[in-house]
Amino acid sequence: MSEEKETKENKKEESKQKLLVDMKNLLQRTQANFENYRKQTEKRIEDIRTMASRDIILQILPVVDNFELAMKSADTNTNQDDLLSGVELIYSQLFSVLENNGVSVIKKKEFDPFYHEALMKMDSKLPENTIVEELQKGFILHDKVIRHTKVKISSGICKEDKECKNKNNEE
Repeated sequence: MSEEKETKENKKEESKQKLLVDMKNLLQRTQANFENYRKQTEKRIEDIRTMASRDIILQILPVVDNFELAMKSADTNTNQDDLLSGVELIYSQLFSVLENNGVSVIKKKEFDPFYHEALMKMDSKLPENTIVEELQKGFILHDKVIRHTKVKISSGICKEDKECKNKNNEE
C-alpha cells in the first residue's frame, strides 16, 4: 500500500511540475506577445506621425512656392503695392492651411490666464486685467492652446489723466 501511495504522490508531484512548466511557458509566450504588440503599436504611432507631417507639408509647399515667386517678383517689380498685396494673399493662404488643420487664433478680449500670457502691466483708464495691447497672437489646435497670446494688461484705473498719458507715451 505504501508503494501505491508513493506512486500516487509521485504522479501528483509530476503533474504539478508539468502544470508549473506549462504555466511558465504560457507566461513567457504571453510576455513575448505583449512586447511584440507594444513594439508594433509604437511603430504604427510613428508611421501615423510621419504621414500626418507629410500631409501638412504637402499643404504648405504651395505657400512656399508663392513666397519664392513673390521674392523673384520683388527683384524685378518696383511697385510696392503689388508686392504687398501678393504677400497678403500668401498670408491668407497660409492661414487657410492652418484653419483646415484645426488651428485657430485666440480671439478672447478679456484676460484669461488659460489663453493669455501677460508680459507687462501698464497704467490705463481701463479696468484692472483688461488687455491693452496684443503683442503676439496665440493659437488653439482642436480646443487646446498650443501658444498663448502675449499681451499687455491694464494695472487699473489711472488717478490723473496727465499722469496716465505721460506713462503711456513713454512706453
